[in-house]
Amino acid sequence: MGAMLLAETSPFDTVAGLPVHPLVVHAAVVLLPLAALLLVALIAVRRWRAALGVPTLLALAGGTAAAFVAAESGEALAARVGVPGEHERWGSLTPGFAAALLVVAAGWYLLQRRDARAAGPATLPTRVGAGLVVLLAVTVTGLTVLAGHSGAVAVWGARLA
Repeated sequence: MGAMLLAETSPFDTVAGLPVHPLVVHAAVVLLPLAALLLVALIAVRRWRAALGVPTLLALAGGTAAAFVAAESGEALAARVGVPGEHERWGSLTPGFAAALLVVAAGWYLLQRRDARAAGPATLPTRVGAGLVVLLAVTVTGLTVLAGHSGAVAVWGARLA
């Protein structure tokens, strides 16, 4: 009863009579891996950083926000249709790792800009930040793929079998 009451009063439940979750999840599934890939490219290709750095961070911020909304709206949807098991496990991990990637990527971006202004080589903190960005980018991409795939299987697997 309490979970159903939450679902009925939550802004994450429905919009225009449709569940919010499948509407917003696509933003996370597209933006997070795209931003992660672009971050790795920015680390590898220095000349792209000035033009693509801020847009990449903005895409990552949008994807992170979408991941949080997807997680909240997923809980509201689960209160209506049942818990999707594996999908919920992967989906609940994704927003936290996406937020960590956003913080580390913003820090790395600021550090590498400072290094570029000094016209010297990348400092140790910048190199460590780049390594953390790559590690988190791979993690976030993997979690996003696992959450998205398990969600698609939960929705479509039995219907297409």
